[in-house]
Amino acid sequence: MMILNLARLSHVALIFAGIGGLWWLAPEQHTVSADTMLRAGILMTVVLYGPLVLMLPATIRGDGRMLTWLCILLLFYFAGFATQLLDPPPVRTVAIARVGLTTLLFVCAVLLIRQRGTGRD
Repeated sequence: MMILNLARLSHVALIFAGIGGLWWLAPEQHTVSADTMLRAGILMTVVLYGPLVLMLPATIRGDGRMLTWLCILLLFYFAGFATQLLDPPPVRTVAIARVGLTTLLFVCAVLLIRQRGTGRD
């Protein structure tokens, strides 16, 4: 039960760290209208973090099969966040948190899969 709660907490924290970092570190554009920047930001948020939000029921229910798919998805996020570790300090600081949360969620999901099985009988 503790591992499931830790997985839930890290999943929600990863979503907030990802979306918050995306909006906080967004470059300022003075040549484009604010309305266009807002629409572009919303589109990028949905494209980048929509799959992670869609997999939220995996950690809420603790279903082994969905957690397996979440682990596969987390590998892509980990690769993207790991490349951000080479960026300058503002981006690197958020990337350290994202990599840590991604790793924590992955380990918790693997432990839950191992503990409960995938659900196939």
